[in-house]
Amino acid sequence: MEDLPEELMSVLDVRPTKDLLSHEQTISKNLKRLKEGMLNIGHLVDPLIVDGKTNVVLDGNHRLKVLEIIECPNSACQVVDYQNPEIKVGTWLPVVKKEPEEIIKMANVKAEKADRSAAVAAVGATRAPFAAFSRKSKAAFLLNPGKYKLREMVEEQVFLLSLFSDADVTYVHDNELDQWLGRGYTALYRRPYTKEEIVKSAKDHAPFPPKSTRHLIPGRIIRLNMKLGWLHFEREAAKKEMMEMLKRRAYSGNVRKYYEPVVVIY
Repeated sequence: MEDLPEELMSVLDVRPTKDLLSHEQTISKNLKRLKEGMLNIGHLVDPLIVDGKTNVVLDGNHRLKVLEIIECPNSACQVVDYQNPEIKVGTWLPVVKKEPEEIIKMANVKAEKADRSAAVAAVGATRAPFAAFSRKSKAAFLLNPGKYKLREMVEEQVFLLSLFSDADVTYVHDNELDQWLGRGYTALYRRPYTKEEIVKSAKDHAPFPPKSTRHLIPGRIIRLNMKLGWLHFEREAAKKEMMEMLKRRAYSGNVRKYYEPVVVIY
């Protein structure tokens, strides 16, 4: 236990907020709720997860935006090596409570019928920004099919998602998709981005649509609860406060490591 604070500090850092690069747009309702929560409790609950080499924020784009809005000069970060093969990249899938045919009519977009596996393969080959399918509809539909370069595909995804309000879209894990299809939702399937595409998007200041990526990161640190006031200190002073806090919590038995998947109930 005595070595635990040092072990944690080896992957934690305080970095200038202005140096961090976001790769995703934010969802306005989520941003507002998060800002209110952070200001009410006065803490950055979970650290941003940042690639140590590029300063790209892999997880915590909404938290970063809040820190920018409240003009917090520093951010508490968990620093990782993005090239570590144990870090996996997936995507959140948007689902909406409309049938594909309703979406096509509402959005006034071109659509091409295909079976589900062929549609998924076409999206993976950047032949369409989304494939829409539901449990009720036997066919899948490629929305605005064509041959896209990456930025063109991203712009088309942003446009199509803008046709829905934030309240109309739910983002789900791919392993939960069948449950949502069973509830009468339509999936807007999109292909996962690669690590190289994510880093380039952030460096180019051309963020992807909200919740385009889902990073699976081993050893993720949660509930750091870094005081926002400390993040206004000089960096080294903020890091010192972080270390002292970790020591107090470790010696009090308030730091735990889990070696199996866990379910967190907020």
